[in-house]
Amino acid sequence: MSKKQFIAVVVSATVFLGFLAYANTFSGDWVWDDVSSVLLHENVQQPGKLFQLFREDQHAFGRGEGRFFRPLVSASFMLDFWLSYSPTLDGAELKGYPDVKPFFFHLTNILWHIGAAILLLFLLARLQAPRIIQAVVPMLFVLHPMHTEAVAYISGRADMMSATFIFGALLCASVDASGAKRIVAAVGSGLLFALGLCSKESTLIYPVLLALLIVLRPQSDGTAPNKAIWKARSLPLLVAPVVLVGYFAWKSFMVTLGAGGGSGDSGLSQRLIETCQAFAFYIKTLFVPTGLHMEQTLAGTPVWTAALGLLCLSVIVALLVWAFRIGHRRIALGFAWFLAAWLPISGLYPLNAPMAEHWMYVPMAGFWWATLELALLFSKRIGMRLLIPGLATVLALLFLYGTVHRNRDWRSNEALFRATLAENPDTIRVHTNLATTYDYLEGNLPGARRHYEAVLARYAADATVSGGILPNEIPIRLSLAEVLLRQGAYQEALQHFGRLVPLAQNDAYKPEAAQATLGMGQCLLALGNYGQASRAIQRAISLEPGLRQRGVGLLRGAPLPDNR
Repeated sequence: MSKKQFIAVVVSATVFLGFLAYANTFSGDWVWDDVSSVLLHENVQQPGKLFQLFREDQHAFGRGEGRFFRPLVSASFMLDFWLSYSPTLDGAELKGYPDVKPFFFHLTNILWHIGAAILLLFLLARLQAPRIIQAVVPMLFVLHPMHTEAVAYISGRADMMSATFIFGALLCASVDASGAKRIVAAVGSGLLFALGLCSKESTLIYPVLLALLIVLRPQSDGTAPNKAIWKARSLPLLVAPVVLVGYFAWKSFMVTLGAGGGSGDSGLSQRLIETCQAFAFYIKTLFVPTGLHMEQTLAGTPVWTAALGLLCLSVIVALLVWAFRIGHRRIALGFAWFLAAWLPISGLYPLNAPMAEHWMYVPMAGFWWATLELALLFSKRIGMRLLIPGLATVLALLFLYGTVHRNRDWRSNEALFRATLAENPDTIRVHTNLATTYDYLEGNLPGARRHYEAVLARYAADATVSGGILPNEIPIRLSLAEVLLRQGAYQEALQHFGRLVPLAQNDAYKPEAAQATLGMGQCLLALGNYGQASRAIQRAISLEPGLRQRGVGLLRGAPLPDNR
């Protein structure tokens, strides 16, 4: 089989497997941040606002706190919205946002994922990896269940776009040419680097991967490159800083981002332990991708897993050094790629989470490349030529099953949050998200009540320590009280509203106190205590004049006060 025929077969197989693995995402609904990324994002919905996308936070019309400058992701959403939206079929008056079917959005995600895998194939071919490696690595990459958080989740597109541009930039940078062709290739790599930066911030790892490629890439005869070759290959590395200067200048002077959020600094020694624990999780999940969910934490993780993670890290570093010393530069490059791409998300620098499955999108490519090349080298030495094909077949089938199964968790908010709580029942954020889904979208009041109460139960210990009500507890308690009111559990609702009424002494919480006072009035009306109800409603109006119409409406529908 010729080289072109082989590439055509592998590309076709990659496309087929990509669609096979993610076909069941087409029926998936909007989940999690999709609302703020698309449905509430007014500029995404107007093609004339394309330039504005390059001047704002991706969630400018939603929560607006992530500091995500990803204009190309928003631009891709704009195109999908244009293909999907029909004003004549819009049910916005029922939903509160445009009634758009997510089919094209899911299709685009799958295409980006397949595109990244195909570019990885071309890069492996450029680096003269054995054909079995060229065939297997893209296959495992496109099928691995850890990628479901990027592919099945519409807002996860940033990972795939970033990886596609990184792989494309490395492909351009590795062109063996001279004169004008080399310059064009270097400029092309810089342009793709810029596009990657406009897709996700983690594209900043590209210059490091490029430097590793320049230093570790073997020549066509397998020998190490000399200084003259390094110098000739380094032109794209000179373009990258120019792109970085332009990128940071634009972000600094032309872009308005949200306030941002982050986690507290737990101290260097604790971070080192958590980094090793997270590394053990990643290695385990690369081989055995079970227990996947969107709220991975290290809570309850045994301390001994840090030692296991450190051992795994030490083994990979040792394999890198060994491969370099014996002259197997592709294995060294693959492991160096994995470690370099992992380091920014390792946790050594405080991030907003200890780990996340989708963070492995780019590191995984280097890991499987190096691991399978190592396995191929081992199989040749022991005479087991079928080791790689057999291993690849087993892994592919397991990964395919895991991906198809995991995609089901992303089909709706309820499915996503329930699947997450099954793995991590103590996450306050997901209990809150599921409660609001039941409350505002599903109309499932018992479900909403159950999860609001679960959140308050987890706040209870902290509230006891602080001696009062916690700020994050306020909207949850208010929502629970309103659910109880709608359920007719008036006495229980009164208790929760009553906890919030004293907050009127703090101007920052006066609106919530006014809402709670009005809620007390409604409960008292329902219980027949009209005098106290009237006074509570009037008090709510005095606290928050904007409640006048609602309060007056309640009073007009009530009997006259009995002056009790």
